[in-house]
Amino acid sequence: MKLCSMKTIWCSCLLVLTTIPLCAQQLTYYSDIKPILDRHCVECHSAGGAAPFELTSFEDVEKRADFIQIAVETRYMPPWFADTTFQTYHNQRGLSSIELKSIATWVAQGRRKGKATKTAEAKTASYTWPKPDLVLPMQRPFLIPGDNTEQFRIFVIPSNSKEDLYIKGIDFRPGNAQLAHHARLMLDTTQMLRADDGSMAGDTATEFTRRSVQLAHAFWQGWVPGNFPVRYPEGIAKVLPKNSDIILNMHYSPTPQPAYDQSEIRLYLDTTPPKRPIHDLILDENWITNPPFVIPAGQVVKFYMRSPMAPADISLINVLPHMHLLGKSFKAYAITPAGKIIPLIHIPDWKFNWQMTYAFKKLIKLPKGSVVYAEAVYDNTADNPRNPHFPPKEVTYGWGTFNEMCNLVFEYLDYQAGDEKLNLYEPAHADN
Repeated sequence: MKLCSMKTIWCSCLLVLTTIPLCAQQLTYYSDIKPILDRHCVECHSAGGAAPFELTSFEDVEKRADFIQIAVETRYMPPWFADTTFQTYHNQRGLSSIELKSIATWVAQGRRKGKATKTAEAKTASYTWPKPDLVLPMQRPFLIPGDNTEQFRIFVIPSNSKEDLYIKGIDFRPGNAQLAHHARLMLDTTQMLRADDGSMAGDTATEFTRRSVQLAHAFWQGWVPGNFPVRYPEGIAKVLPKNSDIILNMHYSPTPQPAYDQSEIRLYLDTTPPKRPIHDLILDENWITNPPFVIPAGQVVKFYMRSPMAPADISLINVLPHMHLLGKSFKAYAITPAGKIIPLIHIPDWKFNWQMTYAFKKLIKLPKGSVVYAEAVYDNTADNPRNPHFPPKEVTYGWGTFNEMCNLVFEYLDYQAGDEKLNLYEPAHADN
């Protein structure tokens, strides 16, 4: 009887504690706000991260508290646009209603600091990007002409490595973030393209065209606005062959004033060969099943892409879709030989300025014979606020901002038994 009474008292106290309104609790930075920021923000808002300022200390957060509240309540931050009811991802972000209310309450209560703990500080340290093992800048600064023309340039960046390098992380840093439109990293092992450094992409006088050079890798890595650095799990890496030159295909937006750029590639290296090297699967406009890739003025158009059948079982790591300003929505899924539909990515409201690599929470097996399908919708009407033309004009394929593209890039591994149950990443965001 005494035990039952104590249990009843305990349950009654717990009920009272859990029903106290949030606004009646005295929230502090260390106890209530820092865990939210650690979970959703500081991976980018930290030293060496992709964001323009840090949120790793009380001082960082306190002086921006009002801005943070507005940014999260309007869902401007953290940036996330994929439909998580369609597929879930390791790197997905999004604050819950309770987390949003906690931030608002903390700000309203006067932004109390609270007491720091060793555990809290260790959590912040775990998100700090280490110093890169190798930094490869463009060989010289490039002067972007101030003539209001888009620039498509090829830069050759020698690795000067006498042995294969195993890449566990890549961070592309544009030297001129305002004018860098996108970048595509390719690999050349012939060293015949070094005279092409700084040349116009597509120039028929380049060594690449004149000598019909076959690249070792036509898409080794890509960067688009909003894409964050990529880190790979233990034992999984890209290979940069010895004596490789990285061919940087760089697109600059128009500018009326001359400006310089000297972008760089920051690499994080593994000392041993990967147990499982990374491969790429790329779908582009050539795989559209309802050509031509033309978007008439004043119309909303949907294009469909279909991949060839998978020649063997593979395990997908991540996915990166790419469109320009007329992009409205993007969806991709796979169908197995047994007729099973595997959802991959759905972005119902495309944001050109926030494009990212979506890392699957667990590896996704595509059995041999599976086919990937994609549906890309473009809005070339006056109702599209991002339409660069008014009145709308017909738009076709091109690398320019005002042209359009339709790309879908996957990184994958050769399948191994049990991949479907394998979570590649540390459990920091396992329950997102």
